[in-house]
Amino acid sequence: MAQPRKSASAAARPTIAIDTYGGAVAPRAAVAAAAQTARHAVARIILVGDAGPIQDQLSLLAYDPAWLRVVHVAVKYPRHADDVAAVLDAARAALPTAISLLRDGDADALVTASPPDAVRDAVRAGLPMLQGAHTLPLAAVFPCMPRPGRTEPLALLLDVSGARTATADELVEFALLGSAYARVVTGVESPAVALLSTGLAPEDGPPEVVAAHRALRNLAGVRFVGNLRATDLARGQADVVVADGLVGHTVRGLLEGLTTMTVEAARYAWRTKVAWRMALRLLSQGVGMLKTVSEFQEYGGAPLLGCDHLVLLAHADSAPPALANAIKLATRCTSRGLTSALRSALNDSGTPTSAVGR
Repeated sequence: MAQPRKSASAAARPTIAIDTYGGAVAPRAAVAAAAQTARHAVARIILVGDAGPIQDQLSLLAYDPAWLRVVHVAVKYPRHADDVAAVLDAARAALPTAISLLRDGDADALVTASPPDAVRDAVRAGLPMLQGAHTLPLAAVFPCMPRPGRTEPLALLLDVSGARTATADELVEFALLGSAYARVVTGVESPAVALLSTGLAPEDGPPEVVAAHRALRNLAGVRFVGNLRATDLARGQADVVVADGLVGHTVRGLLEGLTTMTVEAARYAWRTKVAWRMALRLLSQGVGMLKTVSEFQEYGGAPLLGCDHLVLLAHADSAPPALANAIKLATRCTSRGLTSALRSALNDSGTPTSAVGR
């Protein structure tokens, strides 16, 4: 049967591949988000997964078939999302097909909610790195105080992957990649970049942070504003905060936990005392904003930087709205030339071959 002919507007849209094996409600959440995207012509969609269950789900949804197609992978979906071994097996079997769509130019970006370690392994095995990049940092937004000229009270934290402690050179790479990503996605011409450390002085922190501080002070392409302590994160003093993967992962988890605790404490107070209820009416807008800017559902995906293609990791608990927002973010990044900007950031910076000891 002849394929639907693409309109001129469809040809101008990016193509986003979606790994339907990832996430707690696979494949339903990914299929629902894809159908919504195709219905509104936000992007062309390729659903990667077992064609039978995908078509069964699509038969219940409204979508434009000219904007959506399925690439079959003969892997069964895990019965339970908490079956870690089965989830990992499915991800490792299906991700190479999704990755090949990027590598061969059939897709402009990949959205996946598969386990991050499995995604990183598949990317390393199947995609080239950006010239000058040596690692794959994962970036995520976190809430902070509003800053002049910023549309949202958010900053970027990387690396949050939980990977091993970074070298000074890798921290410098994170700064370059994070600055370029923030510039492209937020439109801020010169994002402020800081290192997360134990103190504000250049000599504070472990040796790799001190060495990275020394290298970043005179590095082209980065507006380096010095060190930040953990207590400074929420004050909005930087657009991009750089840390090694283990520290970043821990900080991100703590911020998410504190936000959840704040929202739940407000709910408890609302139910408990009339006086607290009156006070919370005054604070409700602020609490609601904190909840909104902190929820992964709102922003959908975290970019895996360092490879020469766009890969966005969605949260494992992502519902259709979160995945739809991840698709929108992937579309924005693609249309604004993110990969090209990341490539230029590394090539034009004059990054030293070794920041340590300089």
